Amino acid sequence: MWTCPNCGRKFRNTHQNHSCKLISKNGLFEKRAPDLKKIYQKILTIVSKFGKFREETILPDTIFFKTISTFLSVKLKKAHLEVEFFLDHHKDDPSISKFLHTSKHRFAHIVPVDGEADINKQLIAWMKSSYDLVLSEK
Repeated sequence: MWTCPNCGRKFRNTHQNHSCKLISKNGLFEKRAPDLKKIYQKILTIVSKFGKFREETILPDTIFFKTISTFLSVKLKKAHLEVEFFLDHHKDDPSISKFLHTSKHRFAHIVPVDGEADINKQLIAWMKSSYDLVLSEK
């Protein structure tokens, strides 16, 4: 693990390209609809059951969930959240708005979340799979 001497963020790769623009999580939600924070809190409660991780909040609008590397990110939009997770394969599902093949064995998937009801069993399973995938890549 490499720690950036400027911002203190930890990365798997030495001198990994990143933003040092950390902000407080509360600042991120300050000018947003209160429902977005409730949705985020539900995600946080669920992910907390997976095991140890840390959060990093980056300008302008993203919270990263990390173990060895990022396994989940939550991006705040005007009226919803975008939850991004990684799988070792492309998953074709109507709830997934886009995906990106990020490495040989990693596919990023994005699911828009408009309300707490969107955090269903399937999304929770994908988030847990992403957590497990990152830990398996030690």
